[in-house]
Amino acid sequence: MLRLAAGAAGTTGVMGGLLVPAHASSRVRAWLDRSVVQPGEQLTLRYVEELTQARSIRVKDSNGLGWELHSKTRTSKVWKATASATGSGTVTVITTRADGKVFRDEVPYEVTSTTPDKTVPSGGPLIGMSAPSDVWDQRVAEVGAGLGARRIFADLAAGPNSQIRAIEEAHAAGMMPVVSYKVGGDLAGAIAGAYNGVAEQAAAKLESYGRPTAVTFWHEPCGDMTGAQFAAGSRQVLPAFQRGELKVGPILNGWLLDNQVPEFDTFLPDDLMGSWDYVGIDTYEGGTVTAPGARKPAERILALSAYVKARGYDLPLGVGEYNGFSAETITAAGEALLSTPNVWFGCLWNANDVRDWTLSGDRLAAFRATVNDPRAASVS
Repeated sequence: MLRLAAGAAGTTGVMGGLLVPAHASSRVRAWLDRSVVQPGEQLTLRYVEELTQARSIRVKDSNGLGWELHSKTRTSKVWKATASATGSGTVTVITTRADGKVFRDEVPYEVTSTTPDKTVPSGGPLIGMSAPSDVWDQRVAEVGAGLGARRIFADLAAGPNSQIRAIEEAHAAGMMPVVSYKVGGDLAGAIAGAYNGVAEQAAAKLESYGRPTAVTFWHEPCGDMTGAQFAAGSRQVLPAFQRGELKVGPILNGWLLDNQVPEFDTFLPDDLMGSWDYVGIDTYEGGTVTAPGARKPAERILALSAYVKARGYDLPLGVGEYNGFSAETITAAGEALLSTPNVWFGCLWNANDVRDWTLSGDRLAAFRATVNDPRAASVS
């Protein structure tokens, strides 16, 4: 993907896999749904503004593409153009206000004959686990050999090397890190771009290993923020990690797929769906041991697959955390991971939190069976 570092006003930067003006003004903003396309494919340019004065708007293209106005409202417009010859180009939206102030939004794009890689990086699902670092070795010993991924929770507010030792240990053990970055609770700072620099440093470090790594921003965001806030933060933090063997995507609240799909939608706007490398959820059995909930993790894995297809995408799927009260629930979730097409990773949460999800007895045996299933993949 073409990527430019943010600079002075009038230059451009990367936002959620899209290329947008570096000033990222909330008053005027233009972006492309996809910045990398093939010849003959359609480019879609979106523009929003909050200007009160009269203004004129012009669209120019460095390659001479004809941009046709597709739709408009008082504060937004959409233009479309068909990509032609391969190479780089720039579409510029020039907004001239009545008082003479000019906003220039330069949005680069690339027309390439190479198909973007959105496939599962390995030949089947990586079955992994999450557990606190101080008991990680014990939990691995209990499960036994064969784990393919390790869920890791890091914090950009703690610096670019947050949880780097756990990430290196995962690589050394032949597991793919599934890394969730938060920002010390500073959502407003993330939306304002305060963590973009440290994200670049963290991404450079992860890329240096040359190993497959899944990255997400603020897992399970529902309840902490709105969908719009999550999208705004993701557009700032995640683009830095789209490099080399690193893949980015959301890990959302799986229970929203039960009966709150419209809410789930708000965390998956079209511009991000088009730029992400995978879509994931966390999913647990609800209720209690004696009265478990009706909806199970396996159902939500299938629902996620159906949802992504219904949106018109063929993206790899991930499960950052899952668990259940019974061996039956864990076995069913494992079967869903192993048999659902395009699942990239699925990590079981094997620890205490608000309830004790630590595996033992028949629940541990059920997870071992999933890990050792011949359909499960390894990083290599």
